[in-house]
Amino acid sequence: MRICSGAGCLRAVPDDVRFCDECRPHTRTSQTVQAESEIRDHTTGYDAGLDKLRKCGRWQLLRARVVREEPFCVRCGLRPTEIVDHIVPALVAVQQARDSGRYPMDRYAGYYLRTNLQGLCRPCHGIKTLEDKAHVGPWTSVLEKEDAKPKRKWFF
Repeated sequence: MRICSGAGCLRAVPDDVRFCDECRPHTRTSQTVQAESEIRDHTTGYDAGLDKLRKCGRWQLLRARVVREEPFCVRCGLRPTEIVDHIVPALVAVQQARDSGRYPMDRYAGYYLRTNLQGLCRPCHGIKTLEDKAHVGPWTSVLEKEDAKPKRKWFF
């Protein structure tokens, strides 16, 4: 006989058993495993074409601006910004900008809209990515957010 491996449990269990009946971890059902797999396998639309944009100078300048403006994670506010994240997934934002016809000379304008970017720490980015993968329904319009931002006033 030995003591149960459950935290703080002092019940006796046979040598070939690790946990008593009350401390035994619950096994995941096949339905739970399937749901988790579907969330992991669902894509947010980030592909190799958009990955090239992440390496260009325009993105690096915009990324530095976001990190400078939001030095701490916008979700938890505790850890420093490590990742500049697209609020609405990049592919969706690019498609919305293309469909609007506002940026005829820039195929990837939606990728660079500042109103669709936020600074996140790694743990919060992981959580947000899972939320994006589980998202159902239409995404919010990145162009409406762009129109709602304060306009710059020029004085000459």
